[in-house]
Amino acid sequence: MRADAQRNRMAVLAAAEVVYAEQGVDVSLNEIARRAKTGNATLYRHFPTREALLAEVYTGHLERYCAIAEEAARSDDPVIALRDCVIATCALQATNRGLADLLASLQPLSPRVEELRTRHYRAIATVFKRAVHTGKIRADAAPADLAVLLIANAGLTRRTIDDAPRSSARLVSLWLAGLMSSATDIEVPPVPSDRHIRRALHH
Repeated sequence: MRADAQRNRMAVLAAAEVVYAEQGVDVSLNEIARRAKTGNATLYRHFPTREALLAEVYTGHLERYCAIAEEAARSDDPVIALRDCVIATCALQATNRGLADLLASLQPLSPRVEELRTRHYRAIATVFKRAVHTGKIRADAAPADLAVLLIANAGLTRRTIDDAPRSSARLVSLWLAGLMSSATDIEVPPVPSDRHIRRALHH
């Protein structure tokens, strides 16, 4: 690839990373091209589809998402592993509107992304099975519960990441407290102020 073409490609990726984080995955490619200071034709030459660009931007993030679950599946303490895995996964999601969207979606992006999703499900199923087996969390707890939490957290992240960013951590802590029969070691962040919630609702 010529040096100027490589620079354009990197500019598009850098712009996409920022714009997706700010606005989520539904942002227009025109906006990404504008931020990258390239033409639309340049963007499409490197990334012919929206899915190709999303996969390039977010594969690394999804690898981290997968690694969190796989590390938890190998942990010696299944309950602490589940707790830490959920907290780390939702914290990862809460930093980036685009990633929040993708972790609450099965939108096809690339074979590599599908492989990571399969690995993640296999690992998180092991995490839940081991934790349930201890008798210290709800007997009906399952990966679907985490999927629901990620969907809820995605919506919360979209609305509060700027004005009440600790709202996500509070939601996750309360969710975990409801899941575990003994949750005295879970620190629940304070309730967001009325002012911050009003700002988030106005947005």
